[in-house]
Amino acid sequence: MTKCVFFGASTVEGSGASSPEKRFSTLVCRTMGWDETNLGVGGTSMTGRDDKGMVIDEESGIGRVPDILHADPAWVIILYGANDFASGKPLGDPEQFQQGTFYWDYDTALRGLIENLPNAQIILMTLVYRGDAETPNALGLILENYNDSVRRLATRYNLKIVDAGANAGINSHNFAQLSADDAHLNDLGHQRLAASVIECLSTDRCD
Repeated sequence: MTKCVFFGASTVEGSGASSPEKRFSTLVCRTMGWDETNLGVGGTSMTGRDDKGMVIDEESGIGRVPDILHADPAWVIILYGANDFASGKPLGDPEQFQQGTFYWDYDTALRGLIENLPNAQIILMTLVYRGDAETPNALGLILENYNDSVRRLATRYNLKIVDAGANAGINSHNFAQLSADDAHLNDLGHQRLAASVIECLSTDRCD
């Protein structure tokens, strides 16, 4: 059976869904007939190194890349960055290498996956809309700034991307109906997100 790893924080873990069976990752794998490995850990960020490149947060995305490699999946679907935004992790300049920033820790994680899982298909996902999406964080950045970094990375490595806004249609207009709280989707929201991933996989309709 085809193995798919879902990698991220609380939305991947299934927060907001009424049961694990109703989280978006499980819905995707049930439809595709895949074996799910869920590596969602709530409260974690992708950023987890200091400026010298040392991993200082073992639970971060950059710290948990070996967990993906150990699973040896055929597909990797990554949804990471909501906590980077919420906690004010530095975004990083795509033109200037700087470890310990969202862009460059995410970049390093992707390079590790591409180099060590050459046959795996990797899909990135932009961050799901949340109640504070348009409220600047401690660095004056909004959620869309982090989404722009995810899009840049998808372009840089020629990876498919599922946009939670454009593809899944989750936005400020319908978030109240699709959310369990200010930061997480409810069952209907997880269904909406799953449908966008399934459409990407089944029809190649990814951005």
